[in-house]
Formats: sequence, structure tokens, C-alpha cells
Amino acid sequence: MSAYLASYLAIALSIRLLAGYLTVIEIGLLRSVGSFAIAGAAVWAGEAEQRRNVLPPKLGEDVARSVLHLGGSLALIWSVAHLPLVLVTTIEFTGPLFAAVLLFLALRRRPGIGAMVGLAVLATGIGLLGFRLDAVPNRDLAIAIGAVAILTTTNLMLARLAAQRSTLSIVLLMHAIQLPLYLLLWFFVPEQWSPPPQPYRLAFTLPEFAVIGGAVLALIVGGFVSQAALANASRHGTALQLCSADTLRVPLITLAAYLLLAEVPPAELLLPGFWVLCGVIITSLPVSAAAKLRPEQAGRA
Repeated sequence: MSAYLASYLAIALSIRLLAGYLTVIEIGLLRSVGSFAIAGAAVWAGEAEQRRNVLPPKLGEDVARSVLHLGGSLALIWSVAHLPLVLVTTIEFTGPLFAAVLLFLALRRRPGIGAMVGLAVLATGIGLLGFRLDAVPNRDLAIAIGAVAILTTTNLMLARLAAQRSTLSIVLLMHAIQLPLYLLLWFFVPEQWSPPPQPYRLAFTLPEFAVIGGAVLALIVGGFVSQAALANASRHGTALQLCSADTLRVPLITLAAYLLLAEVPPAELLLPGFWVLCGVIITSLPVSAAAKLRPEQAGRA
């Protein structure tokens, strides 16, 4: 999971730095092209049996997850590129709550006592944070919350797919499905539909070509590693634990934004944010092996 957290941190910072040069769709397209190339090269370099098993008998779940993930990714890219990072990361704390609701609706599976306590603490903290967001337009909040809801759903779908197939197969097919969709959006969506570019700079001086090159590399590699690491992590933890541990990226991104982009988080958000983080940690605590969502259970979700 540490690889996923590091890769997402790299993605968030690269989006901020590229937002002054590329549109939201172009950033998503660049990430998809790079991740597809890495996954394709890894499959090609692998064994012949691995290449034969890349394509599953049915593609319905892969198509559904890929389309949802594309929409969630664009919403998240928009939010990271054009809203304060501390606000975006705060909204992402809602991920475990969406996961708990989805698991209950799909499997009638209620969280354990410890997870219930953690979710209650988490919900309380989010309620406190909500009072601080009055100045943010409703559309902006809807986009950010929608991104969290969609990507939480795709993370749960990924756990099901990871119980059935290899990580490279899942990642390669996802980007193979998304790539033509990104190209269609790039060709047919008017550029003026995207919010105006937001130029961001590092807190210290570096040549512009180094900043752009580093951001592109971080976006491409981070996009591949994030999906591969999350697929592997889903084999070792419950879906609710994964969504909670996923949210631990929030303080990392807030700290990185302060150190690298000189973004100072509002002081009034620190205490409620810490309360929410406590709820996330409680929800992420290990459970017994019997309580984990088994692959056959995930298959029925």
C-alpha cells in the first residue's frame, strides 16, 4: 500500500504542475497513454502463457469499471488542478463511508464493531469540516464528491477482478478501453469547456523543462503503479480497510503541498482534519482472517 500512496502523491503534484500547460482531458490522456505503454511492455516481456491469459472470457466488468474510472479520474484531475489541495484531500476522507454503504448494498455486509466506531468518528469529523466549506461553489463540491464516490466504487470492483486475474491483465485492459475514449473526448470536447489553466510553481527554483519533464514522468509512472499496487493490496485486506488506508494519502499530500508548492493549509481545518484521520486509522485496523471479504464473496458483489 505504501507504493500506492507514494504513486498517488506523485500524481497529485504532477497534476498541479501540469495544470498550467494542459487541459483536464489532456492530463488524463497523457496518463492513460503512459500507463498503457508500461503495462503493454511488461506483458510483452513476460511469458507466453501470461500473454495468452491477458484477455478474459468476458469483458463486461472491465468495460464498466474502465468507463467509471475514466469519469472519476477526470473529476479528480479537475478537482486537484483547480481547487486547494487541502480541500480536495479533505473531501476524499468520505471514501470509507462510500465503501461501507456500497458493501452493505451489494452484500448486506455490515462493518465490524471497530470499523463502525471508526466510521462514526470519521463522519463526525466530516460534519465539522463541512461547516468550513460555505465559500466553495456547490458545483465544485459536487465534482470532488462525485470523484470520490466513483473511484471508491471502481476500487471495490478492482478487488473483485484482482481475485480472478493478474494485475497486468487488469491494468492493460483498463487503459486499452480508456485510451480511445480519451481520444474521442480530446477531439470532440471544446477546449473552452475546461476551466482556465492554473499555473503552479514549485516553492524552489528549477528549470521549467525539468519541472514539466518530471511532472510528466511522475504522472505516467504513478498512474501505472497506483493501479498495480492497489490491485495487489486488494488481495491482502478487506475492501473497507483498503479504502481507509487509501485515505491516508491525505496528510501526505497536504504536507507535500506545503513543502513543495508552499500551500499553507487553513488553520481552522487542522483540528477537524485530525479528528477525521483518527476515524480513518480506527477503520483501517486489522481484522481476523475470517472477517475478510473472500474472493468468492467478492465474485457475488
